[in-house]
Amino acid sequence: MRGNPFEGEKETTMSDPIPRPVQEVLELFDTELASLKFGDLEPATLVGAADEVRLMAASVARAQAELDAARASLSDKLEALLQKAHRALAYARVYAEGQPELASRIEAIALPRVARRPFKLEPARFEVETGQLSTAAEPTRRRRRAPKISAEETPLDLAAGDRP
Repeated sequence: MRGNPFEGEKETTMSDPIPRPVQEVLELFDTELASLKFGDLEPATLVGAADEVRLMAASVARAQAELDAARASLSDKLEALLQKAHRALAYARVYAEGQPELASRIEAIALPRVARRPFKLEPARFEVETGQLSTAAEPTRRRRRAPKISAEETPLDLAAGDRP
């Protein structure tokens, strides 16, 4: 497995997947060192390699979008199948009402619950600087219940205690 030499670089974006230090080398060979040639390495070679990287990054982004769409479609199809399986199992329970052997087989089936809202897969993101796919979702806030108030602290008790 090859490691990414620019793993620490964080300035890379999908609009320009080339790490900032490499961009600086490209700029240097595009301006002050434009007339130099070191063996097979010249400014045109560097520009060509940079263009290949940008094309590949665009290809990865397109493939990622297609993968995300396919995952969403799969999730929808699985949810629809699960709903149909629940309905089919309910019909089978009614049908098996006088057939204890069949009814026990049906009751042994434990389908997962149907989601009330559609399951949403977090899209994976291609991290250019690490060369890895990241599926880490951003943390979501959890709803909390209001704290319970003891009987001494309720406004009604306080108001009642003030009466003569």
